[in-house]
Amino acid sequence: MIMKNFMIAIALMVHLLNAGSITLLKRETMDIPVARYRTVRFALPEHLSDSASLRGIISISPDTASIELILLHIDDYMRWRGNTGTVDTLEYLSISTGPFEIEVPGLGSYALIVSNRGNYRPVSIVLDLDVFFAGSGKTGDPLPAALRLALFLMMTGTVAIAVGSVLSKYFYRRKHIT
Repeated sequence: MIMKNFMIAIALMVHLLNAGSITLLKRETMDIPVARYRTVRFALPEHLSDSASLRGIISISPDTASIELILLHIDDYMRWRGNTGTVDTLEYLSISTGPFEIEVPGLGSYALIVSNRGNYRPVSIVLDLDVFFAGSGKTGDPLPAALRLALFLMMTGTVAIAVGSVLSKYFYRRKHIT
């Protein structure tokens, strides 16, 4: 029993060591009228999309109100906003003041809708929102290094051609003047 708990604790610590987060909103205040919404758009590149989730803390005033959090892919959000076609809701959460977590399916662009359609009064919310993911969040993309190398080689070639041109003119003049 002790060994099993120890192994679970080690696995949890390893998982937490390989986790990262990015802050989307910090103490963001939103005033939302009755039957209206506000949208938080964000994108997850591939290096941030492994086991991604939105975690946050929301404070709602008046404290008796609750709001809805609806996660949509950006294409579905555009259809929903324009009322043009079917929409696939990725996550839905009705929440009062407190912490929350919403799973994000993976790489792509998303819209988190903060809706006040269930209240009879406007609400004011304060929202902290972070994206949590597995891994370090560092990209191993070799393209920037390759672009720097290509630029360096092009610059070296240009300088070599310019210096060669100047030297050839100098030696040509020197040979034909004397």
